[in-house]
Amino acid sequence: MTFAFYITNHGFGHASRNVPIIEELLSRNIENKVIIKSDTARNEFLQRNLAKYSDRIAYYNDMLENGLILKAGHMIPDIPKMKSIIQNDFKNWDKITKRETDFLIQSHVDTVVADTVAIGIKAASMAGIYSILIGNFDWAQIYHEYYGEEIWKPYVDCYKLADLAIWYELHSEELHNHNSNFIEVSLVSRKVDWDEVENIKSRHSQPIIFVSLGGSAELSKPIDVSGLPYDFIITRGINLTGDNVYPLPLDMINTPDYIAASEYVISKGGWSTVAEILLLRKKCALLMRGNNAEDNHNKEILEQRHHCIALNGDELDDIGALIERISALNPDSYDIYADDAVKICDLICGRISE
Repeated sequence: MTFAFYITNHGFGHASRNVPIIEELLSRNIENKVIIKSDTARNEFLQRNLAKYSDRIAYYNDMLENGLILKAGHMIPDIPKMKSIIQNDFKNWDKITKRETDFLIQSHVDTVVADTVAIGIKAASMAGIYSILIGNFDWAQIYHEYYGEEIWKPYVDCYKLADLAIWYELHSEELHNHNSNFIEVSLVSRKVDWDEVENIKSRHSQPIIFVSLGGSAELSKPIDVSGLPYDFIITRGINLTGDNVYPLPLDMINTPDYIAASEYVISKGGWSTVAEILLLRKKCALLMRGNNAEDNHNKEILEQRHHCIALNGDELDDIGALIERISALNPDSYDIYADDAVKICDLICGRISE
């Protein structure tokens, strides 16, 4: 079978969470093939993570979405700019949908899987191809918070065309109104290389704290952690200083290895990162600014369950005090979560219906 994945280019988390699903599909049958539609950056990330299956995956860099547009140097949505771009984008929807419809037919695609990409669902419907919408939010939910129905309704109209919606753990029940045929699942995560985890641990004599907060200008001021009894492995975007700080290269592939090797995690609260943390039962602090429907919902649910310390940013000034708060969490309660990659692939392949 040939599966076409339409993966939003909004961040890297969507690409990340599709890795285990694509791996499972390709490992089940050597005849299975995958087409991935996204943008250049996401596809380069996916190519690194799916190199084992490169001969059965075709990548296309021509699927771009507006997503959530933030003000420069901030984590606040630029509402007027975003509206203008969305309205301009609508002018090209019919042309792009026709292009994708023709592409799906010519490529003999059997099933379309769309991670929030509305056009992928609409094109599949026009081509008469079975389609699955998958996510923990959709753009109609995000845009409904800021605009009238002239902005969010075209997305709902597309999403309702999906033959099946698969909603991940932490989704809002609002999504149940966007497609009446839905199934709820738990989480997914990229695989952990446990040999690499041991290699990471062997290079450090102190407990590891993994810090991954992205490139926000609001988090760029130096924070001295040299006096704390931990080794800090960091990705770009936060300026920790001290001889116990170890930056990772930009082309580092598998963050779950570092999460697994860590005592605690301090991270942005994107869904895919949260899933990796919860499935590995790690105590964590998550930066969730609450400026959009997805972040608001994730923050509310995870705080109610006591599964994270929710950060606004100022708490990073005293990481020692923050670590004390993280240590009080109880990861034994994370057993409500499961890795549902196999179940999702069963749904995609039509093996189960509920």
